[in-house]
Amino acid sequence: MTVAVWRDEYRTGHDTIDQQHRDLFAQVNHIYALTQTEPQDNLGIRAQLADFAAMAIAHFDLEEALMTQYDYPNFEVHFKTHRALVNKVQALLEKPDRGLDGLPAEVTQVLADWMVHHIRGEDQQMIRFLREQSIAAVGG
Repeated sequence: MTVAVWRDEYRTGHDTIDQQHRDLFAQVNHIYALTQTEPQDNLGIRAQLADFAAMAIAHFDLEEALMTQYDYPNFEVHFKTHRALVNKVQALLEKPDRGLDGLPAEVTQVLADWMVHHIRGEDQQMIRFLREQSIAAVGG
């Protein structure tokens, strides 16, 4: 079962960003699968959460570099949403292993919902702005 389902409507049209989004969805599904095992594999969950955090940070770095390059006017808001997610995941990682016991599958649903909301909102808006700036920069 998957908790994070990729849909074509989430595509931004930026190939690298779209691939990174798909990879993040896959990672959330992997974490979800680990939460369904009895007993839970806390080391595996911790490792996959750490991988998710690293993937998210790399993805956010790319988006933030593009926003900076094109002087995106909504940068601060977008940046803060990125940091909020990273902080939530890092807070989970800072729990001792026993703190991950019974990590509810709802955590992965929260991650999936956050990504869908963020992609459909802030990311789509950012990509539209970047496209407009790119076209204007080449005189189109």
